[in-house]
Amino acid sequence: MTTAEDSIPVPPDQPGDALVARPRLPAAVLGPAIFVLALNLRMGISSVGPVLPQVVHDLDVTLVYASLLTTVPVVMMGVASPVSARLGAKFGLERTVIGAIAIVGIATAVRYWATSPITLVASAVVLGCGIAAGNTMLPAVVRRYFPAHGALMTGMYAVGINIGAGVAAFGTPRLAETLSSTWRGALAIWAAVAVVALLLWLLVAARAPRQPLAINATMPRRTRQAWTAACLFGLQSMVYYGILAWLAPLYEESGWSKVQAGLLLSFFTAMQVVGALTASLLVQRSGRLVEGLRLTAAVSALSLVLVALSPLSLPWLWIALLGVGAGGIFPLTLTVPLATTSSVDEARSLTASMLFYGYLLGATGPFTVSLLRSVSGGFELPFVVLAILALAALAVAAPAAHRPSFRSTGQSRA
Repeated sequence: MTTAEDSIPVPPDQPGDALVARPRLPAAVLGPAIFVLALNLRMGISSVGPVLPQVVHDLDVTLVYASLLTTVPVVMMGVASPVSARLGAKFGLERTVIGAIAIVGIATAVRYWATSPITLVASAVVLGCGIAAGNTMLPAVVRRYFPAHGALMTGMYAVGINIGAGVAAFGTPRLAETLSSTWRGALAIWAAVAVVALLLWLLVAARAPRQPLAINATMPRRTRQAWTAACLFGLQSMVYYGILAWLAPLYEESGWSKVQAGLLLSFFTAMQVVGALTASLLVQRSGRLVEGLRLTAAVSALSLVLVALSPLSLPWLWIALLGVGAGGIFPLTLTVPLATTSSVDEARSLTASMLFYGYLLGATGPFTVSLLRSVSGGFELPFVVLAILALAALAVAAPAAHRPSFRSTGQSRA
């Protein structure tokens, strides 16, 4: 039987890991600590979309500026990843996780006092740095504390990320209607989740070894394979973050309330979980990675065209298809380094390169949508362009992932 560990790369134990005694903390503490950490890694981004029109109106800013609130964190997720790895090596895994949670919590809480556009953008910069550190440390956390249950815990934090995004998208517009501070309080309240995560990780750190964790932060040579993998990851990231930032505003402009649009965005994130689990299982059983990438990209492109041209005809069906496509292509893209390399070191290095360059490219998604929206006066053209980007991901799937070594990477083990 195959596992999620076969399709999602987890960094191998470092040579010095054997010298580090693992703390004897119960799984009842460590499991929730990992899950709550994962919850924090998208809340600050997904919460913005449902109240973006309100932010634009209250601060009297343009849509291009508003796109920075979702673009800047993604840029920092790429830029700060190598730095985060070095910090983990210097200060230790648990301390770096605590720092990441604290940064996310502070950046989120500051939004309560956001009375100027500069404050919100600054919070987005800091938020992206914290998310980058959390993204970098999460696989190492699983490797250190659950070496025999990597698949289970990898699945837990992947689901946690999606649940966090969905809860924030669903809850923010409702909180904006009930809190006296409107959208400011609704955005800042998610810092409470960071406080819970911080308390759990302080408990973990109190029992953790003092030795820092060795993390290899080297980048691979700029080969054709590295560039195509980064291009694939970047294209799917552009589509995903473009949707995350502007799907709710699209439906609000179509006459839906903030609450209804937020609910639709939450449904999108829920369907991503379905898409991720389904696509990973099917590809692991069949070994057809390229076909899986192409199919999920095609589903994404089709549903984006439907949303662009006829958003109100069958909106829940369109968004269900969109969630399955966007959710399915993400874990399959993370499989590419395992499928195209011959050692775990090469896979890890290619993964670092793919995330670094891919997130930088993906960060342009929300900005591209906002720019096209400002030029065209509607969301038809921007979402058609997102569909074209999804088709571009389909086109690069074969050169990025088609290698005979795929079946030898463990993706289709029985």
